[in-house]
Amino acid sequence: MNNAKLKQLLSEIRACKQQLERMEADEFFKTQTAPLKKELAELIATYQQRTKRNPLVLLARQDEKRRRNFLANWSQLKELRFSVGGYPGDYATGLAVILPKKVVLLQQHHSLIEGTPCLVNQLEREQFLTSVQACHLEDWQREYFNPQILDGTQWSLICYYQGLKQTFTAEGSNDYPASYERVKNLLLTKDEAAKEVALNLMDQEAVTDFLTTF
Repeated sequence: MNNAKLKQLLSEIRACKQQLERMEADEFFKTQTAPLKKELAELIATYQQRTKRNPLVLLARQDEKRRRNFLANWSQLKELRFSVGGYPGDYATGLAVILPKKVVLLQQHHSLIEGTPCLVNQLEREQFLTSVQACHLEDWQREYFNPQILDGTQWSLICYYQGLKQTFTAEGSNDYPASYERVKNLLLTKDEAAKEVALNLMDQEAVTDFLTTF
């Protein structure tokens, strides 16, 4: 089994483990976990047979490394981009740009209608960063997936850092980390004081030019 297949198998183990944890936390589903436990055990056995390593230990180490990296890079955090949407339907993007003395929050609800305005807010920097810290993004896993629901809601979060090529990413399909709603409300908040501007958040060059005005 090559590295790509082992990586895929490890991803399947993580997804199966997440689904099992979700079912065990639900009063309705927790008595129906036997088939999933069997599937997880078979996946783990296959991985151990191929590699002689415990995949659960490996996943725990990956999560801890990811957590340490996020905390180590915190002081260089410069942007958070959050997107959420579903099929069929519109989707929305929230982009928080951290400047030396403020945070510029850009929000756009995309649709089939072109020319949707972008909403712009200016936030107090330290208050915003405190709110982000309270969400404990360092505990977010890279992927959240609920195979029991087709289509539905897809989302993604990308954190960019000043002077680093490395990013912190998380994405999901109908499954969410514990503080998901807090992050969504933080980056896609409704504010009557927001100003409308003609800006497409998908146009990175235009966004960069716009931010020079702050």
